[in-house]
Amino acid sequence: MRSYKPVVFTLATLSILPLLFATYLSLAHESFLGKSGITLFATYGAIVLSFLGGAIWGRVIEQPEYKNGKKLLISAYFTMSAAWVSLLFITPELSVAFLLLGLITIFWVEVRWLKQSNTDKSYHFSLHFGLTSLASILHLLVLYPHY
Repeated sequence: MRSYKPVVFTLATLSILPLLFATYLSLAHESFLGKSGITLFATYGAIVLSFLGGAIWGRVIEQPEYKNGKKLLISAYFTMSAAWVSLLFITPELSVAFLLLGLITIFWVEVRWLKQSNTDKSYHFSLHFGLTSLASILHLLVLYPHY
């Protein structure tokens, strides 16, 4: 069986770079292409949250016999929808706060319900925990100067 661990690790690590860049812009009160760092952070955060929710959908669809499948699909859908609705808020700081809650929710949903059905996914959960932790810290750094 072919291992995709190096590719997954590389892409996952690269996915944090835009958040790091947007965090820097936000803390330095700079803009990029006419958009503030916090706006870019919120936009990319919604994209990441959508990707994570889509990954949950894919895993549930792979395992149709899974008993909590409906709950997972509904949870992921509402979390993704809330992420995109949060971008409509007038204050991007509130969007980032909602996105942080969404990020933690997606991680909790995955650990709570999907971990039970996978025995050989410890690498995935370790990587997801590390990236979620780093992304959460970046969310807090972006929010810190505003609150």
